[in-house]
Amino acid sequence: MPKHELPPADLDATAQILIAEHQRLSDLYLYNTDMGERRTSMYISVISLGAAGLIGLAQLVDSTILYWPATVLLVGMLVLGLLTFHRLIERRMRGVENLRAINRIHRYFVEKQPEVAQYFYWAPCDDLPSFRGKGGAFAGLRDIVALLNSLFGGFLGGEILAAIWQGLPLWASLLLGGALTLALWVLHQRYEDSQLKRAEERALARDVHFPRAAFENKAKRE
Repeated sequence: MPKHELPPADLDATAQILIAEHQRLSDLYLYNTDMGERRTSMYISVISLGAAGLIGLAQLVDSTILYWPATVLLVGMLVLGLLTFHRLIERRMRGVENLRAINRIHRYFVEKQPEVAQYFYWAPCDDLPSFRGKGGAFAGLRDIVALLNSLFGGFLGGEILAAIWQGLPLWASLLLGGALTLALWVLHQRYEDSQLKRAEERALARDVHFPRAAFENKAKRE
């Protein structure tokens, strides 16, 4: 920690340690968020470059020759998108763990000076925020990646069906592709919910020391 960011020397040793830990956790949270945004930007850049390459080739060669390159590109983008989606879920988990650890530090100072509780964004309890909440940057990034994955999967499914069933009407291929897109979107949401629910249950059983219910009951008694 830079010298100018060190906690004041007149604080007791425990407070100094916790303030230093607060700074470390804040840096980790910001780093985690930044890496999630970078991963999503890289994913979108790869998609853009791949699509631009195919469009450029289509101007030079017969479009029928591009069937297999386009299929391989769709498969590659779908695999990359699935990995990106999973990593964003993991980063959501790490981010919530950091925020809950910060709340534990807040709890120490609230127990020392109860009136400071009103200045914190969340109650000083380490079952907040929820793993399953949709607010924040990560939820938006996950939804963008899930939507793109669903579209690529739908295009790929429609393309494969059209290749297998020769003479399949275009409207039927589009309808089946659209249905597959919707199904993939639902699967993405269910996978996200199941992973975050599991993380919530693990944290509740292992890491929660200052639950909100106990804090609110104590406040009512006082």
